[in-house]
Amino acid sequence: MAHWLCSGRTVQVEGLVSRFDPRFWTVDFPRPMMASVVTTGPASLRVDAVFYRADDLAGVIWEAVDRFDHPLLQYETSRNFRDCRLRFRWRSLGVMALDAINGPTLTIEGRDAAGVARSWYVRLWNYAVGAPEDAVVSLDFAAMVGGYDLPEDGDPVWAGDIDRMFVSVVPPEYTEVDAPLAAPREGWVEWTDLVCEGPGAVLAIGDAVVPEHGVRIAGGV
Repeated sequence: MAHWLCSGRTVQVEGLVSRFDPRFWTVDFPRPMMASVVTTGPASLRVDAVFYRADDLAGVIWEAVDRFDHPLLQYETSRNFRDCRLRFRWRSLGVMALDAINGPTLTIEGRDAAGVARSWYVRLWNYAVGAPEDAVVSLDFAAMVGGYDLPEDGDPVWAGDIDRMFVSVVPPEYTEVDAPLAAPREGWVEWTDLVCEGPGAVLAIGDAVVPEHGVRIAGGV
């Protein structure tokens, strides 16, 4: 079979995908802790984690650049998030609750309107309605403000040039001290009813068929 080492799509078929589609979130964490993110439906995902140390932190990540899929199947790179709104129901157990001092935070990494690299820290509890372990979180990227106590320490977010963002998941006993927990702590987070709205809510995505091959990995089938 002929082969082609492609670096990107040209004339191949494209489709559309919702930005923040649950299939394309990833999770990262320090060893020895463990974590996984699993798509549980077309609009839901679940993160399971085991924490061993007081400063363990898992990040549930969305990247503007699709670094992991085949070049013919990647979603479109779009660093401008200002034209979209994200909403989901948060449910959790065994992790730091939304209303805690070190509760789940959306860290946004990119550049400000002047092109200067920087990060913003958005406390999810400021955008949640409900209970600390069962709430609906609504994020409008055109009107988002970082900081812990709003409006006193508000830090307006410029979401027009973003590289990646991630939500932190930590144990209830979290501190910045590198010390073992008394016992391993298991926890989970579920996002359901996840929806992205607005003019920037969809991205182009490759819809090409990559033929099966003998190695049977990274074939996109």
